Amino acid sequence: MKWVSLSVRCPPAVQEAIANFLVEQTERGVQIEGQWVTAYCFEGEEAQVCHQQLTQYYRDLQQLHLNLAELKVRQKVLPGEDWSETWKSFFKPLTIGKNIVIKPTWEPYEPKPGQVLIEIDPGRAFGTGKHPSTALCLEILELVLGESSSKKMGSVTSVLDVGTGSGILGIAAAGLGARRVLGLDLDPEALKVAEENLRRNGVEGIMSVSSIPLHQLGETYDLVVANLTAPVIIQMAANLSRSVSPKGCLVLSGILSQEMEEVAKSFRAHYFECIDSWAMEEWRALLLRRKSRA
Repeated sequence: MKWVSLSVRCPPAVQEAIANFLVEQTERGVQIEGQWVTAYCFEGEEAQVCHQQLTQYYRDLQQLHLNLAELKVRQKVLPGEDWSETWKSFFKPLTIGKNIVIKPTWEPYEPKPGQVLIEIDPGRAFGTGKHPSTALCLEILELVLGESSSKKMGSVTSVLDVGTGSGILGIAAAGLGARRVLGLDLDPEALKVAEENLRRNGVEGIMSVSSIPLHQLGETYDLVVANLTAPVIIQMAANLSRSVSPKGCLVLSGILSQEMEEVAKSFRAHYFECIDSWAMEEWRALLLRRKSRA
């Protein structure tokens, strides 16, 4: 059978959402280059259904993002070879921060002393470290969990990763020294991929994953990480705040620069203050700490 590439032009606000959607639709990885996300489908019914579902999904996104441009898709029939694995060629070992290395399962890599090596097969879940919002979270985790920041931040032993996806952030937290990590996700396929990845990285004794909704979670954590989107983060502000231990911190990512103040404001209502922020391209990540109510 012939293959078709579907390349979607994705403004930053919806790139992760579109990538996730295409991964779920095709059950294959996607290629991300700049603002374009490319999926590979069999020519004929599979490609047609994927395009139709994508069109409807994009309309739904336009209801949430009122200034979202019209959908732009490039479709191309590809030469007669197996393109189901082609997307893998775009993932190579990637160094983030000072000592975090993200390695896809199919690439060899010998870690250097002091490096935290994370082996990820994104499978049907988004999260390889290449997107700026994920990279920012990894850099902050390295900072907060690193020995150099232990006096400034206090002891961080437990981490909650909300919307864990491939499990990459929770696995990084475990590799950086957290003693207890929980990854939450409502997508059963993402949970399967995350479970495989945490076993692959030997952190199943530290990290677990669950589909329990955040508002039903009865425990608190020293560090809560939410790499989502600004509207979702704002909607979840109360539940995210309740999940943080009295002296704990919040890491929020997936936020565009123009959304940063609105996100920070929504957490000030829950007695959190922004103590630092990071930027990469048009994306922002915030580190918040609970403040005294006095």
